Amino acid sequence: MEIWHRVGFGKLDNVDSKLDTWGIKYKKIIGLQDYYIILFDIVETNPRWKDVSDLIQKYNASDIYQTVFNKKEILAAEWLRLIPIFQQGYPQPEETWVSNPITYTSHCPQCGTFQQGSSFRIKKEPGLGKNDFMSMFWMYALFCTPKVLKELETHQIQGYEIWNVIIHNTDLPAQKVSQLYIPAIAQEGLSQVDDLKRQYCYTCQTTKYFPHMKGIMYLKKEVVNLNFDIMQTYEWFGDGHAAYREILISNRLAKLILDQNWKGIALKPVELI
Repeated sequence: MEIWHRVGFGKLDNVDSKLDTWGIKYKKIIGLQDYYIILFDIVETNPRWKDVSDLIQKYNASDIYQTVFNKKEILAAEWLRLIPIFQQGYPQPEETWVSNPITYTSHCPQCGTFQQGSSFRIKKEPGLGKNDFMSMFWMYALFCTPKVLKELETHQIQGYEIWNVIIHNTDLPAQKVSQLYIPAIAQEGLSQVDDLKRQYCYTCQTTKYFPHMKGIMYLKKEVVNLNFDIMQTYEWFGDGHAAYREILISNRLAKLILDQNWKGIALKPVELI
């Protein structure tokens, strides 16, 4: 397990010479009137991480971090989080989606929690490149190719439904992707949450945790249903109006994903305690 940070400083922070001295390679993005932004990735095991961390605090620099697990750690995990990392397009109708997401029912206008009631609509067939999974901007639903669906059926993976994705202007099902709809919800049991920021919504009486980015997510053993290979957490996550449930998958499904080398998703182990 390694924790990586994508760090951003501005020209006025004057950190160029320090980074050069420390041997940290960075990229300069030039803006207007000779202004520029410095961007680089650094892992916490880097001997200079403490120095960089001090600079981040001093200048209130941008710091986006994530936890990366190796294949051995993934294969050893009994359960894992499946995280969509390839996003393509926006749900339709795009112009009114934020104020009126027609795919959702029981949608909370305050915190964004929802229940999906109908198929998502997209503008056109997506360009997937080498990806087998995708999501869209503004939401967290999981879509996959027919090749993935065939393998899931062959290996008798349990816990999902196949929902069409609709091309908005034609009302016809997309051919390149379908939604991997996940109806099963785990029991409540997110553990070791004392240091996790959260918000309580007085409109729908839901506690929503900020995105879980650092380290391993801990769940109580009894929360998962062993009859399924894929389910959603009971708990909601997100910041502001964004809301989603984490996707949990079994070790059996994780092995299939690695064997098939499917792309467009990341796997992060969950520890059951």
